[in-house]
Amino acid sequence: MNGHDDKLARTEDDVRSALRDLEQYAPARDRVLRALGQPGTRRRPRRPRRARLLAGTPGGRAGAGWPGGPRWRRWAAPAAAALALLVVAAALALTAGTRGHHGMPRGGSAPSSPPGLGTPHRNNGGLFFWTHFNRVNGLAALSAHDIWAVGSAATGKPLIERWNGMAWKQVPSASPRDAKESLLNSVAATGSSSAWAVGYYNNGSAIKTLIERWNGRAWTQVTSPSPGGSHAWSALSGVAAAGTSSAWAVGYYGRPIRPLIERWNGRAWTYVASPNPGGRDGGALDAVATAGRSGAWAAGNVGTRTVDEALIERWNGRAWRQVTSPRPTGSRGSTLTAIAAGPAASAWAVGYYYADTDVEPAVLTLIERWNGRAWTQVTSPSPGGSAEHLPDQSLLQAVCTISPSDAWSAGSYSSGNPLGKILIERWTGRTWTQLPAGR
Repeated sequence: MNGHDDKLARTEDDVRSALRDLEQYAPARDRVLRALGQPGTRRRPRRPRRARLLAGTPGGRAGAGWPGGPRWRRWAAPAAAALALLVVAAALALTAGTRGHHGMPRGGSAPSSPPGLGTPHRNNGGLFFWTHFNRVNGLAALSAHDIWAVGSAATGKPLIERWNGMAWKQVPSASPRDAKESLLNSVAATGSSSAWAVGYYNNGSAIKTLIERWNGRAWTQVTSPSPGGSHAWSALSGVAAAGTSSAWAVGYYGRPIRPLIERWNGRAWTYVASPNPGGRDGGALDAVATAGRSGAWAAGNVGTRTVDEALIERWNGRAWRQVTSPRPTGSRGSTLTAIAAGPAASAWAVGYYYADTDVEPAVLTLIERWNGRAWTQVTSPSPGGSAEHLPDQSLLQAVCTISPSDAWSAGSYSSGNPLGKILIERWTGRTWTQLPAGR
């Protein structure tokens, strides 16, 4: 190395060191920027999930049984639709670039910036607005000929489309009258005349929960709790249904944010207390899945002052309780983006975690399995590698289970290319393996 190159290398090292030292002053810097009317930065890594798969069985229960059909149909009937939707979900994940969760920047101590923006940290921000864009965030399949898709439209209104076996057709949504902007994040269907979609809307002064219901003829808004105060925010990220009289919706609310869980009892949506192990450091739930008619799982992440860790909660028929989630070795933060319940007290949860490196944390896939007694991490491919510079990353954003020995997960990965590639992984009963994504 010549003198010039050596000097340049030393300068780059000095810059990196200075940037790391300045990280501790970022909260104060952001407060000053906000006081001056500037947005500040979002430093907490946040779920880059672009699409949520709630498919595989009616109601998006991905492996849970449903009443009224032979047991073998619980696994055989939805398989083709589930696999197709996983590929769609992964493809949609790549179309959104590196926006925040569901394309929305979050305020408050809300979970925030996606992988590629540095070490996970937290930030207190102001009320957010998002850019209008066309995108699908959630899918639910009743059969290969009846599929719902929900998301956002460039008009600032919720997007709802339905597949009839031959073509997709847009269906009018029920945007609140006072909404400046609104979108849907997730959908669950239990029959041709029964479906739920959840998200949030902005009325100009607060972010509020949005729940819409399909009655076989039209989508209508259904009143839902929005805790957190008139100028705070409440948003829903996931929904799952176990019949016409039972459904769950999860998300986050408040400042600092905390997990939000709501339940449909056949007559109304009500707030249900949820563990908040992060305390003042907050937490949020991204996904929910029903297990039979009385059980349910929810997944997301929880704050630990400096980073986020995966959060799993379980409904035991009476209350929601936190269940220990394993921390990957060398992890500098992790989050779960999707969860699916299967037979024989089994379940899968997927997401990603930050592996420790000298410069930037590499993003690796995270898969956890419930064996009826505990959650354990299961080794999964991370084709994006563990390079010390981003956007090299591998992450999972959707999961479904067909049988105890057959499960699928989808996401994206990149290796020196910010556009990324589709990532499809399959559980064969022994290991998770990467499969070709078709392009």
